[in-house]
Amino acid sequence: MRLGDAEDLAKFVMELQQETDRGLPLVGAALVDELLQETLRAFFCQGRADGKLLDEPNAPLGSLSSRAQACYSLGLIDDYEYTEIELIRKVRNEFAHSKHGISFQNERVKGLCSSLRSDLPKGAGYPTNDPRFRFVNATVCVVIRLYYRPDWVALERRQPKQWSSEDTKWRSISDQEPPKGIPFIAMVKPRTTNS
Repeated sequence: MRLGDAEDLAKFVMELQQETDRGLPLVGAALVDELLQETLRAFFCQGRADGKLLDEPNAPLGSLSSRAQACYSLGLIDDYEYTEIELIRKVRNEFAHSKHGISFQNERVKGLCSSLRSDLPKGAGYPTNDPRFRFVNATVCVVIRLYYRPDWVALERRQPKQWSSEDTKWRSISDQEPPKGIPFIAMVKPRTTNS
């Protein structure tokens, strides 16, 4: 990781650790969401549709959930990353949708945090069984993995392709016979009869 980026990430981690229980998952998930958004933007064909998919109100890929699903389906994140992001999203939702007094000691939150698979530090007295610590650890691990993903994905940016040839034009058989050995569809005008 470049020094300036490492310093920026260190500041983010310090701020993350100082957040309230409610603020922590909201801020952590927001950075993960932003990295997924930029990963998709770096992969999509540039043009009229990418912004509509990602940025507009009610955009089809405007949520953390839809962005994670799209990134996973396109092979832009792996199974481990997808699973961790889904758990981070679920913890965030517990805090975002709870009206009063939720904390990392809530049984549902504790259960979700215990499912996080990010590597934990050994020894040195880290509270590896604490759900809040596990959440911060998983968020940081995912952010580190995704930090340069938009740059890597941009190397494989999709480009518009032409999928059909000029063979999709109307022709009159009186002007040109159908090509031999190539399937075609013929349309015939109905005969009109004068009575």
